[in-house]
Formats: sequence, structure tokens, C-alpha cells
Amino acid sequence: MILIELIFDASPDEQENVAELARRTTTATRREKGCILYRFTTGIDHPNRFLLTELWESEEHLEAHFGGGAFKSFWAELPGGGSFVSSNAWEGPLVAYVPPSPAQ
Repeated sequence: MILIELIFDASPDEQENVAELARRTTTATRREKGCILYRFTTGIDHPNRFLLTELWESEEHLEAHFGGGAFKSFWAELPGGGSFVSSNAWEGPLVAYVPPSPAQ
């Protein structure tokens, strides 16, 4: 499994255009093989901030995404004037979390 978090700020006058592009990209990407999670959210304290969270089954699936139309269209259509904030990625097995039983 590969988990990716990408954070960027859109320029204030492009916020709605970026949101619409994110909606289209999300719809297309969720159809891709190996995509488990693909979600854009916006920041509570930073309304122009976009957070992208992705979860992929494998490196092979992620590489196919990078070569696909949704990924390429997103970067080609992303309005200028924004700024990169951060990017993180993690790889490894994903195991179910089982919360501890409450003390009795």
C-alpha cells in the first residue's frame, strides 16, 4: 500500500476553479485500478488550502495513475498563482486497527 498526502494553496480568485478541477479529477481517478482512496479536502483555517489524500494498492497502480489522463489533466489545468505547502508518502502493509476494549 502507498499512502500520499499532498497539500497546496490555491490563489483566492481561483479557489472555485481548483475545487471543480479536484471534483473532476477525483471522479476519474476513483475509477482507476488499484485506487483505494482519492480525496480532496479543504482546510478549515485556510479556505484556499487543498489537501489530497491518496491510497494505492501498489507502486504499479500508482505509476499507472501518474501516466494516466486524470493525473496529467490535473497538472495541465491547475490554475497558477498557488503555492506548494508539503508532500508526504508512506509505503507498507495496511493492517486493520482494533481499538482496545474499555477497562471493566
